Amino acid sequence: MKQSLKSAAPDRRAEKPATIAFARLRRGVTKLTACRLGATAVEFGLVAPLFLSMTLGLMEMSRAMWIKATMQFAVEETTRNFIVNNSKTTAQLKTFAENTLTGTGMSLTGITFTATQGTSGSITIMIVTGTYTFEPVVPFIPFPAVTLNAKSSVPLNS
Repeated sequence: MKQSLKSAAPDRRAEKPATIAFARLRRGVTKLTACRLGATAVEFGLVAPLFLSMTLGLMEMSRAMWIKATMQFAVEETTRNFIVNNSKTTAQLKTFAENTLTGTGMSLTGITFTATQGTSGSITIMIVTGTYTFEPVVPFIPFPAVTLNAKSSVPLNS
């Protein structure tokens, strides 16, 4: 006797409608989760803003450190110049610091140099300072305005 293939298949009519609907839903979810075509694009969309913010933030921090180091170089060169020629006035020292900064290729916009005489105990010293309010170039990075300071001092010959 031959057995028919139809009799081996389960009879779907005997199942409850909720069971059939659940099986269809499960097959649909399986098909949906098995497709990975757009996964890379979605992951890139989630990670790219964070990566770009970190990269641009790193560039802004590097620029701030470069400006600070350049200002420190200018005030130290000014105090070294004052050691050699201590008859210069504070206005001449300020001009020297600005000229030193110009030689580094940095613009003078927003940088303020001051040269003052002060005392440290019983020793009279010349203090040269530079200040700059750093603001980020990239506007959407939440980086606050920071005041950068550079200071150098030398004792006066007495």
